[in-house]
Amino acid sequence: MNFQTFKHVNNIAGWLIFLIAASVYTLTMEATVSLWDCGEFIASVYKQQVVHPPGAQMFIILGRLFNVLAFGKPELVALTMNFMSAVCSGFAMMFLFWITTHMARKLVNPYNANELTMDQVIAIIGAGAIAGLCGTFLDSVWFSAVEGEVYAMSLMWTAMVFWGIIKWENRADSPYGDRWLLFVAFAIGTSIFVHWLNLLCIPAMTLVYYFRRYEPTVKGAFIAFFIGLGIVGFILKFVITGLIDIATGIELFLVNGMGMPFNSGLIVFLLLFLGGFTFALYYTYKKSKTAVHNLLLGCMFIFIGYSAIVATVIRSNSHPNIDMNSPRDLVSLSSYLNREQYGSRPFLFGQYYTAEVEDIEETGVKYARGVDKYEEVGKKIDYVYKGKKTIFPRLYDISPQFKADYERWLGHKREPTFADNLKFFFNYQIGHMYMRYFMWNFAGRQNDEQGMGGRKEGNWLSGISFIDGMRLGNQSVMPEHMKSSDSRNYYFFLPLLLGLLGMVFQFTNNKRSALVILLLFFFTGMAIIIQGNSPPVEPRERDYIFAGSFWAFSIWVGLGVIALHDLLKEKLKGKSAAIVAFCAALLVPIIMGFQGWDDHNRSNRFGARDFAANYLNSCAPNSIIFTQGDNDTYPLWYAQEVENIRRDVRVVNLSLLGVDWYINQLRRKVNDADPVPMSYDSLKIRGSKRDVVYFKEDPQRAPVGQYFALQDILKFIGDDRLSYLQQAGVNYFPTKTVSFKVDKQAVSASNAIAPEDNVKIVDDIKWTINKNSLYKNDLMTLDIIAANNWKRPIYFAISVSPESYLGLDKYFQLEGLAYRLVPVEVEPTIDPLTGKPDRSQRGRVNPDIMYDNLMNKFKFGNLGDENVHVDSDLSRMVFNFRGNYARLASALIEKGDNKRAVEVLDRCIEMMPDHTAPYNFYMYTIIEAYFLAGAYDKSNPLAEQVANRLIEELKYINKLPKRDQAAYEQELQLNEYFISRFAALAKQKGQVEFSNKLESMLEGL
Repeated sequence: MNFQTFKHVNNIAGWLIFLIAASVYTLTMEATVSLWDCGEFIASVYKQQVVHPPGAQMFIILGRLFNVLAFGKPELVALTMNFMSAVCSGFAMMFLFWITTHMARKLVNPYNANELTMDQVIAIIGAGAIAGLCGTFLDSVWFSAVEGEVYAMSLMWTAMVFWGIIKWENRADSPYGDRWLLFVAFAIGTSIFVHWLNLLCIPAMTLVYYFRRYEPTVKGAFIAFFIGLGIVGFILKFVITGLIDIATGIELFLVNGMGMPFNSGLIVFLLLFLGGFTFALYYTYKKSKTAVHNLLLGCMFIFIGYSAIVATVIRSNSHPNIDMNSPRDLVSLSSYLNREQYGSRPFLFGQYYTAEVEDIEETGVKYARGVDKYEEVGKKIDYVYKGKKTIFPRLYDISPQFKADYERWLGHKREPTFADNLKFFFNYQIGHMYMRYFMWNFAGRQNDEQGMGGRKEGNWLSGISFIDGMRLGNQSVMPEHMKSSDSRNYYFFLPLLLGLLGMVFQFTNNKRSALVILLLFFFTGMAIIIQGNSPPVEPRERDYIFAGSFWAFSIWVGLGVIALHDLLKEKLKGKSAAIVAFCAALLVPIIMGFQGWDDHNRSNRFGARDFAANYLNSCAPNSIIFTQGDNDTYPLWYAQEVENIRRDVRVVNLSLLGVDWYINQLRRKVNDADPVPMSYDSLKIRGSKRDVVYFKEDPQRAPVGQYFALQDILKFIGDDRLSYLQQAGVNYFPTKTVSFKVDKQAVSASNAIAPEDNVKIVDDIKWTINKNSLYKNDLMTLDIIAANNWKRPIYFAISVSPESYLGLDKYFQLEGLAYRLVPVEVEPTIDPLTGKPDRSQRGRVNPDIMYDNLMNKFKFGNLGDENVHVDSDLSRMVFNFRGNYARLASALIEKGDNKRAVEVLDRCIEMMPDHTAPYNFYMYTIIEAYFLAGAYDKSNPLAEQVANRLIEELKYINKLPKRDQAAYEQELQLNEYFISRFAALAKQKGQVEFSNKLESMLEGL
């Protein structure tokens, strides 16, 4: 077959892989918004808003084009974004196919690639197909391909950039071949505002260029490699942030130093930069300095792609509802691109986690736009640490919550050494945070629970019992609900073995190309780990950031077909060797597809959107709800911004409430929600002002034992006239015992309190602040409560961390997925068995409001459907929901309304059955409520089912190696404790025979 015919076959086959991959993703994509950042991104695309730093403007612009497919129906907007991810991931597989066939052609016929036999063509196309199909069913790729986030498009851009350099390699000697280099430069420029991960393929591409243009030597290869690193550094430090930093410096000099108007520096910078760049292009062209001219052209195309950042500034100046960091001018844009709000992690040299902060070092000045100049609003600082330091610090984070986690991974509590540093690097950062993810994709996966180092969650699994048993304990004694988990996938090492075979074969026969793929694989994988320097605990699994690395390894999986073909071609003549090799390799993506379908299929699932609506519907009209994490904020933004659900509720995110730009945005009306009331003006919280306020007992201002009015404390903290406070640079609050006057008329008019509870309304709420220091978000929470003065209902989401309640939880009233602040002091909930207060229950319940919310308003996104996959993130939310239903039932039982209590419990079981989130000891409150309501026909079977489940888990854990059982000691104790609670409760209610049955189950252990 001649080369032109092969090209046609190759192109058609590549597009077929695109159709297969895109179809798989379209069939399995989420029906609406997903958890985590998807809500922020989809809402921002829909209204062209500003996402968190460093932005994704190219994603935002392209996503808006796909929104057209919603045909004006808001409920379809998320679906169009998920479809965009499916299409982007399909293109990534198409490029993967073409890259693999390019590499395969070099292996099959390196001396005369223009003439191929039919046997060779089948082997080459087969290699590309296996690579593309394997890539399609990669666990980490599939996860991002079905939701509206940046990582699917990021993978497509990585694939497209690398495909571009392959196209250039094939055409490097043609008259216009170098235009493919300009395409690559433009693709790199546009990729910057999809995701920066795309830049990591540059070192591999420089080797492609070097091997094609020069006679390779070891020295030359090293030089080319370091040039590639230099290009990455140039783009990161000069193009992305450096140019804006230079422009910012000119702006500050002209505006602050010379009194010129705002944006003068921008105009001067553009004139100098564009003028100088144009002159350089003209000069190098006239002087025939071809190499420099082409280099400048490449930079120009990168800058053209980079210019998408302009849209971020334009949209921010239009004051959208989502406007992260408000990058409206050069100064704020510089902070935005430098990701200053996230801080930094040490890389080459730094402290151990046992260090202490010795001093604070000023590294710069923070500016913000004032009336006629940029005003200083704080200092940029770095911490100076006291204690031992090291090169290549991996044990660096001194946050108190990480200390125990470091020690758990190290296995000791002594002062860390450099050997410990390397142990943590290899065991946790490489082994746990990369190789574990790698094996998920090429060996198999135990489940989708977040792995913390234990033996029964989050590990890789092969399906080969001998190997799995050595690593994770005897899998045959595992409880049935663990064995039957959708996310338990067995690949039997087949993708890994085929990929290793392809890698070895390529290194044996074409070391240059193999080195290029190795660099691509390394830099999109382990290099991220080395640079990112992960702490010992992450909020979620981070495998999606390594999708490019796993995608690159799939090239070797495809080349495994060529290796098989080479082994068979002497024994099987003609086309047979290629056909057999392809059919044998086809088993790999078939197994991956069948194993992964059920846990990656998110079709017909509406959980995230409905849970967001449930949060909002827990609130009274025109209310304020404090949220904290991604999953109780971003889906709510989506629900309001896109689907127009409860636009009257103002969502206040406590994680953002500590920065001035977000506080000032709350002062504006958004959708149907009024501005958030505050007493502090923008100057009092500007920049670093009042970032933290410390408790310092001051009997002269606040006598010990007396309650101090909240408004007076806020006024004291906000008083800039106290010169000694300004000189010390630190504000303080003189007492933690606080009172706040109650407007009884406003409270009664809100209908928040049941009529019979009106007599319980206190004149003042009195409490003790539960912290010794108030960060800005804590301070603003108190300020909002005080300024609101009972005019609008205020809620805290149930997912907010207890310390953020600031001690107010004794005035909480549960009405759904949120606690309402009410002026009725809560009487402690009494444990029905012990008769003592149950400290685990916060606030009280308003049964009537909560009953209406849970029974009439709440939806559950089809999670009760056995065909709908519920992942671990949604399962954790289900556990919270069940607890709320149990609390409502208990409150109804206290009122003597057992009938409605049983209805509530039945509704809970119907909407969130066992397959949604497997029953565990958290079901105790549901079972207890059934017992207390006298519904023994429901309590006893459920208690027995859960007890059997807990006993199965106990037996499984007890058969783990002794060193691993310690990690589950608390779980063992809880399982035994709750079974005994079931038995005691049954006996108390006269179910003696059933109680004895439960006790005998425990004795059997």
